[in-house]
Amino acid sequence: MVLEKLKYLAQSHQRTLEEEITSILEDVTENTPIITPENRGWFPGFFEEVIGGWEGEPLVREHQAEAQERDFLL
Repeated sequence: MVLEKLKYLAQSHQRTLEEEITSILEDVTENTPIITPENRGWFPGFFEEVIGGWEGEPLVREHQAEAQERDFLL
């Protein structure tokens, strides 16, 4: 179904199927901003600096209690 729609659009725009798909993708990506940590408010290099950066004593996960039984609601 999608392929038929693409073929129809290509024919109506007098393009090959490849040209039509390229045009659609260019339109979509042209208006889509590239999301980076910096434009989300993190300072440049933050993640590179902190990932794997723990230098203290090894972290230990304490034993967890068994999951609590709950009443079935439905």
